[in-house]
Amino acid sequence: MGVARARLDVQEPARRARRRTPGSAIGSRWRDYVVHSGVLGPVEVVAAALLVGGVALAGFGSGYPRTAGLGLVAGGAAVLLALLVLNRVEWRRRDRSGRELLLRYGDALEKRHGRKWAVRDWLQEVDIKSNGDVRQRIAFTIVVCCDELDFCSFTDRVNWDWPVRLKRRVRVKVRSVEVGGEGGTRFGVSAAWLDHQRLKTMIHLDEPAPRDAEVSFVVDVDWPAKCAPFVKGYLPDELLVSFGNTIACARYVITLPAGYHVRVDKLGLVPGRDVYELTQSVNDAGRPRLTLVVRDLPAYRKVGVKLDVA
Repeated sequence: MGVARARLDVQEPARRARRRTPGSAIGSRWRDYVVHSGVLGPVEVVAAALLVGGVALAGFGSGYPRTAGLGLVAGGAAVLLALLVLNRVEWRRRDRSGRELLLRYGDALEKRHGRKWAVRDWLQEVDIKSNGDVRQRIAFTIVVCCDELDFCSFTDRVNWDWPVRLKRRVRVKVRSVEVGGEGGTRFGVSAAWLDHQRLKTMIHLDEPAPRDAEVSFVVDVDWPAKCAPFVKGYLPDELLVSFGNTIACARYVITLPAGYHVRVDKLGLVPGRDVYELTQSVNDAGRPRLTLVVRDLPAYRKVGVKLDVA
C-alpha cells in the first residue's frame, strides 16, 4: 500500500511572532504549576504558613503586629483561592477538550466505516415538570453488525434558545438492564455538545460485543428547562425521534404536568402509509399522558409530536 507524503520544503512568508505579554506568561506559569504540582506544592505550603503566622499575629499581637498578621491572613487566603480557581478552570478545560476529541474520533470511525449497530426497539419516556425541567428514561436494544463493537451513541436536543449556563446541569447515566437481580450496573459515558442545542452521548461497552449480539441499555437524562417555553405557554414544542436503520417498534410516552390541557399534532407520519397509534390518557397520579407507537419506522425518518398548551 502506498503512503502519500506531504512535502515539507515549501517556503512560507516569515511571520512575525506574537509577543507574549507579561500577564499571559505569568498566567501560563500558574496553570502549569497547578496542573503538574502535587497536592501540597511549595506555593501551598507558603500560603498555609502565611495563614498560620497571620492568625497567630492577629490573635496575640496588637498594633502593627496585629495589622501585619491580618495582612498575612489576607495574602495567604488570596493565594489559596487563586490556586483553587485556576485548578478548577484548567481541569474543566482539559476535561471538555478530552471529551470533544473522543467524540470527534468516534464520529470519524462512524463516517469511515459506517454505523456498526442497529437499534432493534426503542422506548422513550419523557416526564415534563411544571417548571419545564425534563426527566427522560430511554430503554433500547441494539444488535451488533460488526465483528466486535466497543461503543455506540445517540443524540438528544433542545428546541429553543436554551441558556448556555444550564449545560453543566444536564446529567446522563446509562445502565445495563436488570433482570432477576442481575444487571443494573453503569456503563462508561462520554457526553459532548455538538452545538448549542445538541448533546451527543457515547456509551462505552465493558467488553467488545460480538456480531449479532444484542445489548440493552437504560438511559436516564435530567435536562433542566428543556421544555420551559412550552409549559409557560410561550411556544409549542416538538418531540422527535429518528434512527439510522429501520426499526420494528418505537414508543414515545410523554407525561405532562397535572392540570395541563394540550393540543397535539403528529409529525412525519401519514395515515395509510405509516403504521402508528397516538393515544391520550391519564396516569395513576392524575397527570395527562400521550403515547405514540410507530411500527416499521424507516431509517432517518423523523417522527414525533408537536405539543401546544390548549
